[in-house]
Amino acid sequence: MPAIEVSAPDVESAIAQGLQQLNLIRAEVKIEVLDEGNRGVLGIGAKPARVRLTPFAELEMQEAASAAAAPSVAEASSPSPSAAEPPSAAPQAVEPSPIAPAPPEAPEEAAAPKIEGEELALTLVRDILRLMGMKRYEVKAHSVVPANGDEEPFIWVDVTLGNAHDEEMMLSHQREGLNALQTVVQTMWSHRTRSSLRVNVDVNGYRRRREQHLINMARRLADKVVAHGKPITLEPMPANERRIVHMALRDRPGVFTESFGEGSSRKVQIKPKR
Repeated sequence: MPAIEVSAPDVESAIAQGLQQLNLIRAEVKIEVLDEGNRGVLGIGAKPARVRLTPFAELEMQEAASAAAAPSVAEASSPSPSAAEPPSAAPQAVEPSPIAPAPPEAPEEAAAPKIEGEELALTLVRDILRLMGMKRYEVKAHSVVPANGDEEPFIWVDVTLGNAHDEEMMLSHQREGLNALQTVVQTMWSHRTRSSLRVNVDVNGYRRRREQHLINMARRLADKVVAHGKPITLEPMPANERRIVHMALRDRPGVFTESFGEGSSRKVQIKPKR
């Protein structure tokens, strides 16, 4: 999500409008005041304030791209072959030295044996998309077991939409279409299987991107809580997103998380451990 510039009568109004456009909170963006503006005298000579809001997720992508483009230290410092070096009397076959592979990162999820009901979840999603009038889509499902062993396995259904209008219908207006699809599929699947396992439905990779964004945000805010010793309260979130924040910080030294509030106003607070 790229940076945006917003103009308004004052700085706070401009920031609020920008956050609403990005659908983010203050803690998720870098705020730059480009012009504090001027209210003028009786409206005469008034000048709007301008701010630039850059999502931290965008800055992280830029940093990652810069790091990938930068030459490695070994490449930059390796000397060119010198013509003064005498050639060896005879070429010798040299065994290539094995390169020790980097230790793999522990995956958060691992493939699981197929959960009974996986095909049902696939069929339900396909049938609902067909009844919605969508024609260009691909649906895949697989079972997942969390690597931490503390959570139950679940079914993940990936939906790839080939039509921009269909994608907008599912993901616009705070993802109401995707949330409705998720609710209907979960309700029908649980009723048919009599199981309490989760069925997660994703559209064009949105949930995976959102999950990684929430994890990065939670870790960044936890660092601030540790540094300043003051709690930070996040904006209201649905239950599945609050769970992501709790799981991201459950083993984080120096902080703990709590949810409070009722219904759609329920929030997560990151607190310092005393």
